[in-house]
Amino acid sequence: MIYEITGDSEVLKDFFIRERATGFFHISEDMPDKSVKFRTAISTVGMFGPKPVKLSKFDLWKKEERKAVEALIFSLGEEIDVFIEGRLNIDVESEKHIFVLPKPWEDDKWQLHTMKIAKLIGKTISRAAAEVILSRVGKKEFRILRELEKLSVLSPEIDEKTVEKFIDFDIATEVEFLAVCFLSNDESFLSFAKESSVPFTYFSSVLAKLAIDLGTILEKKKGRTGVTWTEIKDISSSTGIASARVAKLLGYSFSNMREKRVNLSLLHSRLFLKNLIVFLQELDESIKNGQSNQQLSFFQLVGEFSNLK
Repeated sequence: MIYEITGDSEVLKDFFIRERATGFFHISEDMPDKSVKFRTAISTVGMFGPKPVKLSKFDLWKKEERKAVEALIFSLGEEIDVFIEGRLNIDVESEKHIFVLPKPWEDDKWQLHTMKIAKLIGKTISRAAAEVILSRVGKKEFRILRELEKLSVLSPEIDEKTVEKFIDFDIATEVEFLAVCFLSNDESFLSFAKESSVPFTYFSSVLAKLAIDLGTILEKKKGRTGVTWTEIKDISSSTGIASARVAKLLGYSFSNMREKRVNLSLLHSRLFLKNLIVFLQELDESIKNGQSNQQLSFFQLVGEFSNLK
């Protein structure tokens, strides 16, 4: 059987293949002589018959290599399984499967995606527990899988309390949360920073990148009012900043989103963002020179906030 597998969910694609093949020849896009390797693979018969073959990133193969493989596929019988990660020529008969990740803003669908991954490893997880996992590790499906595998050792049913007890916040998720809190003028910022294990220098680099992106968006944004999804896509296209990030910085919320967002473009000017970046560099230098420390720098940043306007 020829399987044409597309979509951006690598975890679901891996499970799809794993359920149908315990072992296989793997030919990746960076290997030389891929069509020759494929010919060898399909002509090799093991103790239990032909061994399945997986062709990774088929869309990235050279045109002549893809054509050579497709020509060989025409001659194959149904006794050998070939899993092709990519699209085949329309004339090649195959069983097509699409595995798509939810969009970054589709919180409900990400919870269902997390529950589906748990089911694939033979476990169940409550929706509330899935929501907590996502809040702590972010929307990274392989990280979600690893955490679910760890929790599955404790119990076949994963609840909210188990997740809260055994899964720490992913540092990348935590530091971006802190940076957005600061830019949102959140009064709890210092409390969050004190409880956090994030070094100021790491926080500073993430905050500076957010400030640069927000400044770039301000250059393209029209007016001081809210934005439409069409405008967000236009800004993303012209700046190279992902549309989900543009939406987040501009406070754009989707109907199925529980997260409360603040339109940061209404709070800060480009002058403030420029001064902020310069001051962050000064704080980083102070830490390196021993004139300040990681924890004190958070307080210095808040103390200087109004002077940066």
